[in-house]
Amino acid sequence: MEYRTMGSTGLRVSEIGVGTSLSFRAMADSDEDLCISIIHEALAQDINFIDTAPVYGESERVLGKALEGKRSEVILASKVWQTDAASARSSVERSLELLRTDFIDLLQIHNMAGWREITPTLQKLKEEGLVRHLGITDRNPKNYGVVMEAMRTGAYETIQIPYFLGETSCRAEVLPLARKMNMGVIVMRPFSQLISRESLLKGAAASSGTGLAGGSQLLGAGADETFSFLKDYGCETTGQGLLKHLLADPTVSSIIPATAKTKRIAENAAASDGIPLPPEVCERLESLMI
Repeated sequence: MEYRTMGSTGLRVSEIGVGTSLSFRAMADSDEDLCISIIHEALAQDINFIDTAPVYGESERVLGKALEGKRSEVILASKVWQTDAASARSSVERSLELLRTDFIDLLQIHNMAGWREITPTLQKLKEEGLVRHLGITDRNPKNYGVVMEAMRTGAYETIQIPYFLGETSCRAEVLPLARKMNMGVIVMRPFSQLISRESLLKGAAASSGTGLAGGSQLLGAGADETFSFLKDYGCETTGQGLLKHLLADPTVSSIIPATAKTKRIAENAAASDGIPLPPEVCERLESLMI
C-alpha cells in the first residue's frame, strides 16, 4: 500500500481507503459481522482511511465496534448534514459516541448542507479538539460552483467529489483550485455508479456483465479484450484499472470505494502497488468512453 499526504492536513492516508455509503448503509444493521470483517480486512491490507456519515444507516455504530482497540490504526472521516449550529453540534457529538472515539480526524460538510451557517460551529469543535480537520463534500458536479466558493474561503482542508472514467469535469476548475490551495482530494464512487446506461464503455460487453459498474471482471483467459492491455500495468481486474486511472492523478489523496464483499478489499488495495498508469494508457481508457 502506498500513502499520500492529504493536502494541508499533513495526514498520510492510504491511496485506497474504504467508503461506506453504498454498502454499510444497506447492510450494517442486517449483517454487522460482515461489515466488521470488511473493516478488519482493510486494516490487514494496510488501509488506514475510512469514510462514513451519520446518514449511512448503522455505519457509524458498526464502525465504532469494528475499530474497538484499533482506533489508532485509522484516519477516520465522518460528516455532518445539519443546517443550524445546535443541530450540527449535536450530530457531531452523536457521531463521537457511536464511533467510540474522542475525536474525528476529518469532519466534512455533507453535500454542502448549510455550509455557511454551520462552519463557525465546526471551527469551534476543531478548537475544542473534537475534530482535527474540516472538509466539504458534494456528489453532484453541477454544484461545483458552490464547492469552489467554499474552497476559496480557506475554511476547509479537503474536498470529496465524484471522479471516475466518464466523469472528469472536476479537472477543469475544481482540481486546479485544490492544488493551488493545497487541499486534500478524496474520490467517492470510483466505479462510476453515476454513469448512465447510455454512457457505458464502447465495446464493453454489457450483455456479459463486464461494464464499469461491476468493476471486477478478471483480465484473464476468455475475458473481454477491451481491457486486456491493463494487465501490463499490474491490473488483474477492470476495477483495479479504474482505480489506477484515478491514482495517476497526483492531485488525488485517497479513493474510497465501497464494497459488500470482504474479498474485494484485497483486490482494491492491490491497485496501490506503486506501478502507475502512464498518460497514454489513461488516454486509451478514456477513449473507450462514448
